[in-house]
Amino acid sequence: MTDQLFGISAPVFTVGGRAAASMGRDCVGLQIDQGIDGLKTLRAQLVAVGAGATGPPAPMMYLDGRTVDFGSALQVAIGPAQAQRVAFEGVVSALEAVFSDGQPPYVVLSAEDALMRMRMTRRMRTYRDVTDAQIATSLAEEHGLQVDVDLDGPRYDVVQQFNQSDLAFLRDRARRLQAELWCTGSTLHMSARARRDGTELTLVQGNQLLSVRLSADLAHQRSEVVVTGYDAGRAEGIEERAGAEVVDAEISGGRTGARILQQALGAAASFRVRDVALTGQEAGAWARAEMLRRARAFVTVAGSTRGSPDMVVGSRLTLSCVGGPFEGSGYYVTHVRHTFDLAHGLRTDFEAERATVNEAA
Repeated sequence: MTDQLFGISAPVFTVGGRAAASMGRDCVGLQIDQGIDGLKTLRAQLVAVGAGATGPPAPMMYLDGRTVDFGSALQVAIGPAQAQRVAFEGVVSALEAVFSDGQPPYVVLSAEDALMRMRMTRRMRTYRDVTDAQIATSLAEEHGLQVDVDLDGPRYDVVQQFNQSDLAFLRDRARRLQAELWCTGSTLHMSARARRDGTELTLVQGNQLLSVRLSADLAHQRSEVVVTGYDAGRAEGIEERAGAEVVDAEISGGRTGARILQQALGAAASFRVRDVALTGQEAGAWARAEMLRRARAFVTVAGSTRGSPDMVVGSRLTLSCVGGPFEGSGYYVTHVRHTFDLAHGLRTDFEAERATVNEAA
């Protein structure tokens, strides 16, 4: 018995809970995107002529609302039958008709996950005596979403949402603490990176990895981050610092960008001045988060695989045959794009990061 070397497995579409076999048959292009700041998106290109097309004036499929329409609940699974995974759940938000000379007409549909409603709701609101976890829970419940929030952070006297969409506001709150935001089905998730579940994959350059570019860059590394402010209750200034020790607590070996910077170029501090902390707790949390943001992106990876249905934002990667400093585990996926077409089948493009390079041999 021999393994199949190459084959194209079309995406499987489900609309409103019912299988839509014709959409899989007619799909000639698919793109699913997800990042660490939430809102998964999909674009699917479907040949719009064939059996079942309706008219006049021009017989077209997928424009009559019978198979799919605005607001249709859409689920898409990708990968071969034995390793198929649901890669998208959301709602159709746009339909396009595309006509080109010498080509059959296409219908392009776009969809977004349940965070779409948060993206479309803009507010001006004041929250008092709250944590970021409480804000996220409150907004999720207003939009009819289940809540899975696992987040530490300070309690704020006052937080203002000033002419922002609910999604932009939540993203801003998450960034302050280096938390991540995402949605699965009808559940809103918001948690620290260490508490986010993700698959584990090993990718070998020349095998699963079709191409990869890795970079370790000191340009945005800092030896410490300083956040200042003023505590009106105590009538005193605030100054909190976070250094390389914050990063050291996350790693199990290797050399961090902060440590290498100190040795190679000397100390370099970053001062956060756009956000003014009102308590020492706020300042300390923001300083640690900013230090982690910079340090985690010391090593960045952009790669492409032969199709990895199991890869999601939050996956942990082990990379092999990619050069001494970059070998091994500890990579965290920050962006995933699954694509499908008839020429290449399923492909997965990803971005990942790691806080360390390996010790010199």
